[in-house]
Amino acid sequence: MSAFEGKVVFVTGAGTGIGQAIARQFAAAGAKVLIGARREGPLRETCAYAPEAISWVKMDLTNQRDRVRALEAAMERHGRLDVLVNNAGNQLCKPFLDQTEDEIDACIDTNLISTAKLILRAVPLLKVTRGNIVNISSTAGRFAPMPSAGLTTYSATRGGMNQLTRTLATELGPIGIRINAVAPGLTFGEVAKEMLLNDESRLDGLKAITPLGRIGQPDDIARSVLFLAGDEWLTGQVLDSSGGWWIGGG
Repeated sequence: MSAFEGKVVFVTGAGTGIGQAIARQFAAAGAKVLIGARREGPLRETCAYAPEAISWVKMDLTNQRDRVRALEAAMERHGRLDVLVNNAGNQLCKPFLDQTEDEIDACIDTNLISTAKLILRAVPLLKVTRGNIVNISSTAGRFAPMPSAGLTTYSATRGGMNQLTRTLATELGPIGIRINAVAPGLTFGEVAKEMLLNDESRLDGLKAITPLGRIGQPDDIARSVLFLAGDEWLTGQVLDSSGGWWIGGG
């Protein structure tokens, strides 16, 4: 029997890319999965993979009412919550001096503030099931990415996510909740595809500094998430899932 049979998983930002892959792999492992995101079309597409196992709720992570409604939906539909995967993110990529204050606010709010607020509301539900949390961070949260120009604010939020994961582990562990993070390297999610698929020279350069010789796929990240969400004796960890990209100069 899978470790996730009978478990309920809530994944934010699960309409496309990494979030979609996470939802699909949890469903394939026997979990009931609730997904949340702002766009209804991609949500329905993800659910179509396993309609008996995946359901959706439209939500904007930065909206308090939406956060409350999403957790209520998990309880109304499934009666419990075992795993929270914080995947929703704002991938602000622009030179810092060209960013507006509103763009900076939106990036920090989505990637750190609203994620922390969702965790705060989910903890009472996870305490009952002795569940766990997996945050999606980035290798940019620990290393100066290549190129670093354009990722300053984004990287700062991911560094904050890493530290939130580590420090919160000390508070949640005694009440039976584990919290870890997966830090993807460059991965062919929705944004990276738009940026790189038509730029072969840049793509080749990025592959060249990745020891495993390829750009990550969403399923690569999803497998790391399922590992941390299982029954491992791990908490407060940030697992790089990057093909060794940062070792090679990322």
